[in-house]
Amino acid sequence: MELLIRWIISLVTWSFFGWLAWKALSRSLERSEDPVKLCVKWVGTLALVVTWAWILKSLIRAGGYALGFLGPLITAAIGIIIGIIWAPSWGAILARPLTHMFDGGDEPVDPEPFYAVAMAKRKRGQYDLAMMEIRKQLRTFPTDMQGHVMLAEILVEDLSNAEGAFEVLDQYLQNQELGAVQGAFVMNRLAEWEIRYRRNPEKARDWVRRIQEHYPDTEQAERATQKLAHMTDDAYLMYRKDPKNYLVQRHLSAPKHPNSPMESAGDDQATDRRRQALMEHLQEHPGDTSAREELAWLYADALGAWEKAIEELRVCSAMEHQPAARLAKWHHQMADIHCRYTGDVREAKNILESYIQAYPDCVHTPTISMRIKRLKLESRAALNRLSQPGDDDRTG
Repeated sequence: MELLIRWIISLVTWSFFGWLAWKALSRSLERSEDPVKLCVKWVGTLALVVTWAWILKSLIRAGGYALGFLGPLITAAIGIIIGIIWAPSWGAILARPLTHMFDGGDEPVDPEPFYAVAMAKRKRGQYDLAMMEIRKQLRTFPTDMQGHVMLAEILVEDLSNAEGAFEVLDQYLQNQELGAVQGAFVMNRLAEWEIRYRRNPEKARDWVRRIQEHYPDTEQAERATQKLAHMTDDAYLMYRKDPKNYLVQRHLSAPKHPNSPMESAGDDQATDRRRQALMEHLQEHPGDTSAREELAWLYADALGAWEKAIEELRVCSAMEHQPAARLAKWHHQMADIHCRYTGDVREAKNILESYIQAYPDCVHTPTISMRIKRLKLESRAALNRLSQPGDDDRTG
């Protein structure tokens, strides 16, 4: 009975260590760049260990001088041979923590499409071959947006095949569930091509509206709202110099830089017409922040209605899904108005501090913090400039 228990314990022990060895060997083979070479190393090492155990057993039986002298010598020799066999692997293991800092370690690299060949062929005018390369990548990566857009670009821009380009992207939109960023990118590109190649502004507006419908309550939907507000004039859209620029409508003058004096400031009629045009535009497009910002500076620069100016900028700041850079700009502009015209440094400070409280970790927060420290000096300098006759320079 005792012998049976010993056999069972031995069997379990050796099975456990055998399983561990097998797992280690399997994992090593999976990671190895040369599995055959690794197997040879393991077999050679096992043979040396078995040989060493057999010799050591013989020496123990012989005892005396043979065990005392030859035992350590043979053990050292076999250890050296095993060390030589595994030295490169042990060196790699010891250096792994350092090398992983630069090569990313053993984490598998996510496969990505490769379009360099297609781009090179397109530059050489080999459009058919370029499309073949793109389609080859899309067979492996059928959901990749870049490949579909590149394919459509070649069709519409290089081969004058607008119908084919629209079919590629329209089908891509129907077959894929795209996020707001990718979906808006594709729809904006189609809107741009509707105007440039199909001369159809209404269809272009439809594509931009689809961004609002498919991705509500997102930054992309807010940008689409801004874009639609400046796409009402068909003639402007058809003949503007920059095909990607949707900044202003033709019946509204271009937005003035908030730090520049308005040319029409001395002309009451021109100022009133400008104000009326902006207000009518905002009634139809209340989310147009660029027009609202222009109206704010019209109030501040030309009409001296500083409270109305700040109110318009507050409306801009209260709109949802505005980028942090725009919000910082509007807070700076509200502080500008107080520093230049009202001299209320405390209120300017409160406005800037409200941005810091709302966005403490924003990249623009340190700049605003630095400005708060010099508000008094800034306000005093601005009021001194305004008090000097003939000096209408307004710098921010």
